Amino acid sequence: MKSWFLLLCLGAALIAGPVRAEADAVPSNPLKNAYFGELHLHTAYSLDSYIFGNPNSPDAAYRFAQGEPVTLYGGETKQISHPLDFVAITDHSEFLGELALCTTQGAAAYDSVACKGMRDFNMMQFGRIAASVTARKRLGDICGADGKACTDAIKGVWQKVQDNAARYYKPGKFTTLIGYEYSANIPGTVIGTSGKDNPRANVPGMLHRNVIFRTDHVPDTVFSAYEGSGEELMKWLEEKCTGPCRVLTIPHNSNYSWGRFFWEGKNTDGTPWTRDILDRRARIEPLVEIFQIKGASECMAGIGLTDEECNFENAVPPCPPGEIDQCGSAGSFVRDAIVRGLKVEEKEGVNPFKYGFVGATDNHDGTPGATEESDFKGHLGQQDNTAEKRLGFHPGPAVDDGHGEVGSAYMRFNPGGMTGVWAEKNTREAIWDALYRRETYGTSGTRIRVRFFGSFDYPADLNKSPDLVKTAYAKGVPMGGDLRAADLGGGRGKSPRFVVWATRDPDSAPLQKVQIVKGWIENGKEMAKVYDVACSDGIEAGADGACADNGASVDIATCKVAAGKGAAELSTTWTDPAFDPKIRAVYYVRVLEDPVCRWSTYDAHRLKIDPPKVIPATIKERAWTSPIWYTPG
Repeated sequence: MKSWFLLLCLGAALIAGPVRAEADAVPSNPLKNAYFGELHLHTAYSLDSYIFGNPNSPDAAYRFAQGEPVTLYGGETKQISHPLDFVAITDHSEFLGELALCTTQGAAAYDSVACKGMRDFNMMQFGRIAASVTARKRLGDICGADGKACTDAIKGVWQKVQDNAARYYKPGKFTTLIGYEYSANIPGTVIGTSGKDNPRANVPGMLHRNVIFRTDHVPDTVFSAYEGSGEELMKWLEEKCTGPCRVLTIPHNSNYSWGRFFWEGKNTDGTPWTRDILDRRARIEPLVEIFQIKGASECMAGIGLTDEECNFENAVPPCPPGEIDQCGSAGSFVRDAIVRGLKVEEKEGVNPFKYGFVGATDNHDGTPGATEESDFKGHLGQQDNTAEKRLGFHPGPAVDDGHGEVGSAYMRFNPGGMTGVWAEKNTREAIWDALYRRETYGTSGTRIRVRFFGSFDYPADLNKSPDLVKTAYAKGVPMGGDLRAADLGGGRGKSPRFVVWATRDPDSAPLQKVQIVKGWIENGKEMAKVYDVACSDGIEAGADGACADNGASVDIATCKVAAGKGAAELSTTWTDPAFDPKIRAVYYVRVLEDPVCRWSTYDAHRLKIDPPKVIPATIKERAWTSPIWYTPG
């Protein structure tokens, strides 16, 4: 056995050497290229995906990402119109061993009731296994009394994950990042109930993170919620991922975290912060997922630091007065978190909420990058594979919208988002490095391209320069970067200038406007303001700093976007009119498209019914750049 394992390792090393040389040989662009990819994707290696009936393995997912069609649960085929540049498959770490034992004939647990239920796609058995994670006690009928059968089985599956990624990695053309999802739920949350007595009871609180490695140097196993909290995950990663191993974590669905991701003074498990924990979080966790199928995590209408555009794909009901669980509160949203981080840094000397932004699908059909509104076929196998299920005409989980309207939870979901990165080339190292330095942005699923730079030395019309990007890098910082008081030099009266350049996705609607969202702390209070900085159709921002509506419309009956409105490109050089060099601040860009039909409207057309009234018939697709921070002193 040892000899076989050594031969396997030797073979992997012999393959890895030429691949690394091939990656080194890929031409590098110092001004960076835009690459689009998926950082949150589940295949049949994930227990929930398997039980949902997903037939697609990592092999199928990698082929799909490169443009090949795959078959979904129920027999439909799916294909994306444009291949992705990179993918991280992030199957759940918690059940890798259980699924392997339950699907391997001859394994000791194969004929157990739990394993038979799993193979029969029994959701009750899934609920039982999921509950064991919160209890941190693996099921004895699958894993044995000490759980060792499952932890041993994990290593073999984890090696397959690495082998799959290696097989499809094509430096310069298609990058596969090795990763997994750590999936802790909030203790006490009810999972899998019908929702008849409590419409919110089926909404699990999530403290999940995706773990993404830079290269094929990875630990020999994974850390799951059975082993500990998110803070313990990061400690384990620092201990196990050493030498050439590099790793980052990405929290997702903060909208479902019931405020615990961004608690001030508390870890996700409720224990108090320590300086070690804050430092580690700042080192390992540079990104947050701002959008995915289960809703937007930027902000929520009427909650915390909000604005009118926060009424976008809010999948979670707002918290009633005095409640915090199974609902949305200010502590659940990214805008509030990055502003709160300024206050924490002032007090603690470190910012644990210094997040860049990414988007993803969290797709459980093994179809990375399947984000088209017009071709949405669900993301959860047998749970939502038909228009009838997605629109609530079949039994399924229900949600309360906070105003007494109860409808299918799947109606609140969406096709998911995408990540854009600015990197020198399409290799593992270059893509991961862009992620780590936060030169990233998330979209609601379209392929908008957007660049964002800041400096105290930019000319007032830099956005019009043919050397925009070269000058922007030379004299300032890109999204994800830092401006400091020292950058002011002798010009203490200066305000920073920000350059934004955005172009539309040719397959989606034209651009409507570009906004800069500023956050700061004033007299100990978290503050935010949204500036419209570039308007389409020749519109100038009014005295209130807002673009007037450009009149763009979409015919709900046909979903055809009216021609003649919006822009193919928007750019500007903007100066903060309220800059105070003594106050910490954070800035990010939000780019809005003209409206298009929401997927639920397309589904209604397929069923020859009116679009549901409990959700919008149209949406404005968008992008969010990673912030730029200003630090005084």
